[in-house]
Amino acid sequence: MRFVRYLFALWAALLVYSVFSFFGGHNGLLVRRQLEAERDRLLANWSALEAVNRSYLRAKEGLLHDDDALSVYARQLGFGHSGEEFVRLMGLNVAASVELPPGQALYAAPPDHTAHLTIRVAALIVGGALLLSFLFQDIYWLRHKDDG
Repeated sequence: MRFVRYLFALWAALLVYSVFSFFGGHNGLLVRRQLEAERDRLLANWSALEAVNRSYLRAKEGLLHDDDALSVYARQLGFGHSGEEFVRLMGLNVAASVELPPGQALYAAPPDHTAHLTIRVAALIVGGALLLSFLFQDIYWLRHKDDG
């Protein structure tokens, strides 16, 4: 029946390894939550970049097909011919902003996880400590059994 105690030490080591791996391992629950939050942050940035891209495409289409808009935009940039006069019609918003925001490039941050070696060492320490304590209890019991 004392053999079961030694199996308990092995079981405890496996339990510690499993719990640490499940929660903090390289594919654990905490890491998965960090990755989901990172994914949401990157998707939000992607949506913002798509909006910037759509505004660029609208400005490009406006400049390709409207000569007056192209002239106004060129004048805002400081280009033009000598002696040329521009008439700006209010309320058209053809070239409202010269400086369009380029967007922000985001890079995925690596998740924080507990190293696999650390989890193994923790499990071995717990299992070894239990195993040694059971072993010392048995040695103590065997020595005092002979005395009594």
